[in-house]
Amino acid sequence: MDDLVLKKIVLEVINQLNKTCIDSVFVLSDNNSFCFKNELENMGYKVDISNNACDFNNHCMFIIDDLSAEIISSISNLLYKDSNTSFIINALLSGKKVLALKDNDKFDNYKKTASNQLFSKLLELENTAKSYGLIILDSKSFLSYFSKNSNNEIKSSSASFDFTDKKVITKSDIMDIVKDYSSIIVRNNVIITPLVMDYIKENKINIIYNE
Repeated sequence: MDDLVLKKIVLEVINQLNKTCIDSVFVLSDNNSFCFKNELENMGYKVDISNNACDFNNHCMFIIDDLSAEIISSISNLLYKDSNTSFIINALLSGKKVLALKDNDKFDNYKKTASNQLFSKLLELENTAKSYGLIILDSKSFLSYFSKNSNNEIKSSSASFDFTDKKVITKSDIMDIVKDYSSIIVRNNVIITPLVMDYIKENKINIIYNE
């Protein structure tokens, strides 16, 4: 086998591996089921469901099936309580896209039963988790996030993509826009991990810092 043929085979294998990663979603669920599994598969995603953490390098996106106050607290305080919360935190630190499905009825009940101070603290922790990159969606907005025709996170500004509403830039954020934009606009105090910065440099994305 000559070098040219071998190179083509290697490139094709890499391409297929990348494609699998981009389309593969991991759902962390206590009951090993997920109500939106069929819908995501119909959109072309490969959905893996488990109640145990996985190797997050094999997936491009992760979903927490049932966001609880306990998980919010662990993420916002960077508390490595167990293997699953450690997995979520490490996925965020590695620039992976992590979504959480929030039961609004459950949180409305918290509001009714908890003290105002405690519920306010929960909202504060939720905002902290969001600032770390956690994307929180309810059942009504969940599928629209995955719609091929609507990117509800994207705010375009000519040839630059506006990320000034984000405190943390993840690798998945850049993957979403790398084909269409050559620059990103970010706030001065934005957090970009070394792994994400390497990916930005590899794809020759310019960073424009907003005052």
